[in-house]
Amino acid sequence: MRYHCSLQINLAPNDYPHAVYILPHQLKTLSGQVDRIVLIIDTHRSKGRFGENWEGNLTLIKGLVNRLALEYNNISIIEVDYSKPVSKTIAESFFNAGYIPKKDYRGGPFYAYFFGLYSCDSDYVLHLDSDMLLGGMSQSWVQEAIDQLYQDDSLIICSPLPGPPHPEGILIGQPGATAVGDRYKFQFSQMSTRIFLLKMKTFEKNKITLKRPPFDKLMRAFLKGNPAFSLPEVLISDFMIINHLKRIDFLGSGMGLWSLHPPFRTLSFYKNLPSIINDVEHNTLPSKQNGFYDLVDEVCDWTEAREKLKANRWWKRLLNGRSR
Repeated sequence: MRYHCSLQINLAPNDYPHAVYILPHQLKTLSGQVDRIVLIIDTHRSKGRFGENWEGNLTLIKGLVNRLALEYNNISIIEVDYSKPVSKTIAESFFNAGYIPKKDYRGGPFYAYFFGLYSCDSDYVLHLDSDMLLGGMSQSWVQEAIDQLYQDDSLIICSPLPGPPHPEGILIGQPGATAVGDRYKFQFSQMSTRIFLLKMKTFEKNKITLKRPPFDKLMRAFLKGNPAFSLPEVLISDFMIINHLKRIDFLGSGMGLWSLHPPFRTLSFYKNLPSIINDVEHNTLPSKQNGFYDLVDEVCDWTEAREKLKANRWWKRLLNGRSR
């Protein structure tokens, strides 16, 4: 029996500098494997880094998706609807609550994730964040994943292998991964919202519990003026543990499908992004990338970003009176 599957990608205005290159790459890889492509545009401005260059980039991101809609006839472009009736419906569809926040404690997207899933109206939804890169280029991975989800009631999520396949069949920096069955197949008890193929009927009987983050993150939310709620992936992971559900990441047949995530945003990254995408699609990456989910320094030099992050942490320690 064939089930309906949608590809769903969340886009916000501040995503434009990378989405202009990565979104066409994502659609090229996955559009032929799904029934529908749902592009979700978030028009509710976040605070802090998530809301930078909002107005100008909103026009650009809308132009980008409209151009792609001319190329792919199965694209639906939907702006996030924050109206109370729709919010209540989505909250009740996924949560033990009649309300969910617009943003998480960092100011990042919360409601938009669940609005996107709900808007697909599909048996299965393959969600990607707009910055995820895809290698292997398998054109059968989605059906292979749906077959596994259908056959195993305890399996809620399948995701592509994180990072190019390592010759030793291992994952690097993934202590929660357990190798199962075939080579390049791993089980997890938690999830990531970056990329996942979700079995939607999971939420028909059981619902997610809305929770506050730990105290330090509560204070961060309070100081920044953000809603004091945990990240969606934390809440879904808790849901999985409570209901004895699991996630499988696997490569699949042939060259398979694997994913990579850029950990930072730098001028060098944007400048070299077309070349990086080409290397990912043709798997001409350095060997140090094998088995690891984030782009390594040998692909893109992240020194500048790490130094900036280190300086920010030092400054925060100084303000808190903990500098040495």
